[in-house]
Amino acid sequence: MTSYPPPGECACGQPLHYTDSTVQAIVDRLVAEHGATVVVEVAGTFRKFLVPRHYIALHGLKATALPALGFEEVLHSGESG
Repeated sequence: MTSYPPPGECACGQPLHYTDSTVQAIVDRLVAEHGATVVVEVAGTFRKFLVPRHYIALHGLKATALPALGFEEVLHSGESG
């Protein structure tokens, strides 16, 4: 899984699979205004991940599952590699 799927594709590997065109239009607008990803923090761990907005809208998200989903982890200031 990747944090940055190609336009029109979900991070799960499928084309965007909305069943409600209104919801897709809202998320498309969010992506256009704020970017394709959002930083999500796993509570109590200080770990943060870049997660595609479309993935969250289509699949929901349990922050505790983020480490296993393969999204890019955001390093804290001063950390490296």
